[in-house]
Amino acid sequence: VKSARRAKREGRADPQVGRKPCDLCERSVDLLVRCRVDETREWRMACGKCWRAVSGGVPDGDAQHPHYQYGGLWRNRAARASPRVND
Repeated sequence: VKSARRAKREGRADPQVGRKPCDLCERSVDLLVRCRVDETREWRMACGKCWRAVSGGVPDGDAQHPHYQYGGLWRNRAARASPRVND
């Protein structure tokens, strides 16, 4: 347990640590969008791919997605930022 916490703190942990599944497709990701997507008005956590489908790619939704409501972001703080490549 102690060595796992040390590895996480030092950035040597398994990349899957801290990821959560998308409520819609079950894929584990580092970034989820909290949103309402249907008439049940329950909050769901959607990955980026599913978010585009349920919101129409617009933060406030559109006429084709009347039940969509944005509710914030969840980010995996354990995820290491990918290095930027200078173009």
